[in-house]
Amino acid sequence: MRFQTLPGFRDFFPEDLAVRRWIESAWHRASRAAGFAEIDGPVLEGLDLFTAKSGPEIAGQLFAFTDKGGREVALRPEMTPTLARMVGARAAALPKPIKWYSVPEFYRYEKMQRGRLRAFYQWNLDVIGSDEPAADAEAIAVALDALRLLGLAADDVVVRINDRRFVARALDALGVAPDGAPELLGLIDKLERDPSAGAKLEAKLGAKGAAALRALCDDYPLARAEELGAVLDACREYGITSPLLPDFRIVRGLAYYTGPVWEIFDRGRELRAVAGGGRYDKLIESLGGPKLSALGFGMGDVILGELLAEKKLVPAKMPRVEVAVLAVTPELAPEARRIVARLRARGIAAETPYGVPKLGKALRAADDAGALRALIVGPEEWKDGTVLERDLKSGAERKVAFDEL
Repeated sequence: MRFQTLPGFRDFFPEDLAVRRWIESAWHRASRAAGFAEIDGPVLEGLDLFTAKSGPEIAGQLFAFTDKGGREVALRPEMTPTLARMVGARAAALPKPIKWYSVPEFYRYEKMQRGRLRAFYQWNLDVIGSDEPAADAEAIAVALDALRLLGLAADDVVVRINDRRFVARALDALGVAPDGAPELLGLIDKLERDPSAGAKLEAKLGAKGAAALRALCDDYPLARAEELGAVLDACREYGITSPLLPDFRIVRGLAYYTGPVWEIFDRGRELRAVAGGGRYDKLIESLGGPKLSALGFGMGDVILGELLAEKKLVPAKMPRVEVAVLAVTPELAPEARRIVARLRARGIAAETPYGVPKLGKALRAADDAGALRALIVGPEEWKDGTVLERDLKSGAERKVAFDEL
């Protein structure tokens, strides 16, 4: 009987995990460079934590079940509710602003498509306790910094940004009641990818109202969105050089966003958004925590991996070791192991074959492992207290005294 992974889940063989770690390394570096502290939470939470945020219908999109204690639980589909719970537990003692990030695995029982699986890793970065536009701008800057570390140039991506407060004012001017706004926001969000959204919008607003909204989509009136202008100014002060495109169609489908909302796309627009986020000033309080302003974003590994592969930025080979130590004769194998131990004690990734293969074969294996250098332990050199160091890229060789290793 052969067993297979479940649909939407992945095995990570060494070469696959190396790529994931490479992506995660950029996320960690960008977060820490901006002063964010890493957190994590349980992979299993009470189902009510997620339904309180998104409504009972969200249960159909989750891996939800009744546990052996009779509790309704779910594998986490996102980090924001857990974050809100954690902040609420220690809010009084935490200095503000709270700058946290995480790189957890999430699970969503939803339709699979390119760039979307049922289990994925996502970088989440949040600022809690600041209503300054600079906080929104810093989050965007950190997201772009991680993409830069992965090799994506400023012109490879574009930040499409809007402000839900301006959208609310625009809808109010058209006579839309507050309770009708969520449905219209959903239609605006779908205008680019759902051909029927335009017709539905016209049915709700009439031809004149729908035309007015479409005009906002075609020509964003930044002069009427002062709050967004302040965020854009702060983005430039943070040195952002990627295009910042005010776009009325970016409303983000989640109802809890209250201010600036944004998404990062590849410049060619061939893929879904690489990252997305915004301000959610009322969410923490709605989930039982204190009244705290907040903002954050998420960036998933699946769609980002697609973009990096498309741009040919994924390294062809991830080095497994730095140095290979190769004994020429069986008698010198113990000395090779002692050298390996010495190098590892200094923090250098090194290995030596378990047996004593022919030197040519051992050198090819060292190259396959990504080693930059080989230390060849030969009888003549060892008598002199030296080893032969070979640069595996250039082929250059030199003798190195054992005491200098």
